[in-house]
Amino acid sequence: MDTTRGRMMAMTMVGGDHFFLSRWVDYYGRQLGRENCFVLSHGGDPEHKRIAAGCNVIYLPYDETRNCFNQRRWQMLSRLTSGFTNYYNWVLVGDVDEIVCVDPAVSDSLPDYLAQYAVKGGPKVITPFAIEMVHNPVLEPEPIAEGRNILEVRRIFRLNANYAKPCITADRIDIAPGGHFANHPKLHLDPHLYLFHLRFIDHDMTEARLARRREQRVIQSGALGEVERQKTGWDTAWDTYKALSKETPRAETVDFPEFRQEMVDGWREKKVVYFAPGGARPKGVYRLPERFRVLF
Repeated sequence: MDTTRGRMMAMTMVGGDHFFLSRWVDYYGRQLGRENCFVLSHGGDPEHKRIAAGCNVIYLPYDETRNCFNQRRWQMLSRLTSGFTNYYNWVLVGDVDEIVCVDPAVSDSLPDYLAQYAVKGGPKVITPFAIEMVHNPVLEPEPIAEGRNILEVRRIFRLNANYAKPCITADRIDIAPGGHFANHPKLHLDPHLYLFHLRFIDHDMTEARLARRREQRVIQSGALGEVERQKTGWDTAWDTYKALSKETPRAETVDFPEFRQEMVDGWREKKVVYFAPGGARPKGVYRLPERFRVLF
């Protein structure tokens, strides 16, 4: 580690999403210290400042038109991420409904785990393996309660390589909109790091949140059928979730060596090209092993 820099920081941008921000701050605050957590509040929501007390909260003006919103957002996050590498050994950036963890069988500390890479020739950009959580209300009927870990009551997931994002960097980096791709010259798909994508973590929460996102999409690009545009993931996410939420886990495991290898073999610099159309999301859902419940 470069002792002239801090060990690690985490950064996210958020609009609303109080539940996810609370869990994000709680997890990264414990792992890194709240003074090393940076929250960009779109619209200057006072609740963000309350939830993220002790963190670095930066208010951004709200753009009701949402003109080129995702492109502008990630251009800013990309430049900030690069800048912060002047002051931190590792910078983690991602959406507020994403949490990166180490397998608890390997380490209970994210910065301690990353310290192993502070060697000459070590990776400068790290990609965790993606776990997209999916709530099945029949198999997991308990609610997510305040003060209780999410993974105590939600452990069903699907594989979705789109969320294996190059989100941890020690070097300047250009990140594409959504954070899915970056201009790093070599992929390091870490064997023990996982990015948990939480957008489908609860049936009722998912339904309400996706309805708001569809409204925002209409404001930004117009309603489907009224303007000429292609469907996006936000347009179809509710149907996707409903189908996944009825599936029964095929196994209790996080070991997918063949799928990991296919991801590595299909990777290309600046753009990920997966091994087959739709191959980034293999069929089926699985259950996390019991040991993961301690994470968040």
